[in-house]
Amino acid sequence: MAVDCSKTISDPLSAGWHTSAAPSAGFPVASAAAVAAARPPHLVAKAHRKIRNQRAAFHHHLSRWLVEHYGFIAVEDLNIQGIPRGILAGPVHDAGWNSFFAKLSYQAANAGRELVKADPRGTSQVCVCGAAVPKTLAERWHECPVCGLSAPRDVVTAQVILQRARIGRSRLSCVPREAVAFQATE
Repeated sequence: MAVDCSKTISDPLSAGWHTSAAPSAGFPVASAAAVAAARPPHLVAKAHRKIRNQRAAFHHHLSRWLVEHYGFIAVEDLNIQGIPRGILAGPVHDAGWNSFFAKLSYQAANAGRELVKADPRGTSQVCVCGAAVPKTLAERWHECPVCGLSAPRDVVTAQVILQRARIGRSRLSCVPREAVAFQATE
């Protein structure tokens, strides 16, 4: 399940503070720095509070939905603190992943559901059969030369995460490939 949280949270900081409007009556367009300096601090704080509340409500709603619909939830055990040095720094912190995982963990524990974190290393570079299938970020389709699996990259990655979580949960037994493999229906 892919979730695009960018459409659920509006940006109140941009509302009503235009910097690119055409000059009228001979007045120049204000620079972004001048507009930011002109904002009253209490309005900026109010806008940030609104964004924080919208994000928290979305996290609660999504985590509750996941817990109500699934008894076993597998997520990647991401190093959120290490991501700020990478290219995903802004989107990860804007989405508030730490907060979401905390809410999901809490909701799952309260509902008696199982939440398992799987090792994230190489999840998009292997097939569910275990074969290495190196891909660039631009490649969105998974083609395994060993087992012949052909499916969207994100679907296969989700299956690998689920497989790793199931194996991590019960280290004594091996999960059969048929239990977690994506069956393409075309």
